[in-house]
Amino acid sequence: MTVELAHPSTEPQAARSPAEPAHPRRWFVSTTPGRILAIGMVLATLGVASAFATATTINHRQQALTAVLNHTEPLAYAAGQLYTALSVADAAAATEFITGVEPRAVRQRYEQAITDAATAVTRASSGLSNEPMVLLLSRINAELVIYTGLIETARTNNRVGNPVGSSYLSEASALMQQTILPDAQRLYEETSARVDAETTTSTRIPAPVILVVATTLVFGLFAHRWLSQHTRRRVNPGLIAGGLAIGLMVLWVATALTISTAGSLSAKDTAAEALKTITNLAIDAQQARADETLSLIRRGDEDARKRSYYQRIDSMHSQLTEYLARDDAIARTDMEKADQMLTQWREADDRINKYIAVGNYRAATQVALGTGKGDSTPAFDKLHDELASGIEKSRDELRTDILNAGRVLSGATVGGVVLSLGAAVAVALGLWPRLSEYR
Repeated sequence: MTVELAHPSTEPQAARSPAEPAHPRRWFVSTTPGRILAIGMVLATLGVASAFATATTINHRQQALTAVLNHTEPLAYAAGQLYTALSVADAAAATEFITGVEPRAVRQRYEQAITDAATAVTRASSGLSNEPMVLLLSRINAELVIYTGLIETARTNNRVGNPVGSSYLSEASALMQQTILPDAQRLYEETSARVDAETTTSTRIPAPVILVVATTLVFGLFAHRWLSQHTRRRVNPGLIAGGLAIGLMVLWVATALTISTAGSLSAKDTAAEALKTITNLAIDAQQARADETLSLIRRGDEDARKRSYYQRIDSMHSQLTEYLARDDAIARTDMEKADQMLTQWREADDRINKYIAVGNYRAATQVALGTGKGDSTPAFDKLHDELASGIEKSRDELRTDILNAGRVLSGATVGGVVLSLGAAVAVALGLWPRLSEYR
């Protein structure tokens, strides 16, 4: 029996493992459908990023403006009221001692000023979170207790005819002028600076939003051009719709931010500056009144008080002239009347000084406390009223500007997000038909 061996070439071969693909997996990205898909993903991501950047920026501005309106500005106003009330109290306390009998109206003014100061301390303390400012306010409160004690001691001695009463009054006034008022001024300046700083925050150029939106628009133009070259279709409705949505979002948000920024700038550069200027004028007026009355009580230092009075009056005239020269001056009519009252008050004080120069203190006191047209008190009271009116009008303007700056942003957040996300959806719908052509 013969056995035949098969030729090796006819033997079945062993099974081999599947061949490696001709291209790696990343090969899909280099294909036209892969690039279309990548373009769609990038545009969708940029659309979502535009929505996030827009919403975040607008929310930050709204929060900053809300903080100013509800917290920072009321705190600064309370500090300003404290500063003014302390000055009123000092002027009224000095006026009480000019005559032997305390004028009831002046006494009531002093008591009301002390009450207003205590109320302002309470309001300011409820909004302070900065530890140095809390300690400063606590020191003012403690010093105010000492001041009122000195005034009561001075009043008691004055009622029984003890000359030492004027010494206690001078000590109280020195405490107010040299310690309490400088501390109150520092508190007011710190809180006013916070209003300016937080208002400025809402006027900054939104660079991240501009960058993201500009990138989205530029990449959208590139994508549309690339598609027109590779798909032989000049117009892609989805990309056009997405571009229009982004453009409308840019127009809406830019308009809202522009109006809001204008309101914030008006609040900071016009209303806030007017409020600070008029508040300082009111404080200077009260301190000048204290100088005027103390010159009738502390005989012997009239020259020092007179110099201090005229320095304050000259400073007030300078501030009023500079303020009224502004085109955007608030409460212009009130400030013009205040300037006229300031002139009348100085003329009355000139009469007081002439009587003091010849030793006629009774006539000088009559001019200081009289109610006639050429007397000091009517001019001072009218000046005080005009300045108080200016303070209220400036504050109303400040809060209105801040409120409007925040209100105009209300719909921009939702509108920006909806349009940005709508653009992303439009891009997806526009690219899907081109992508589905490749199967």
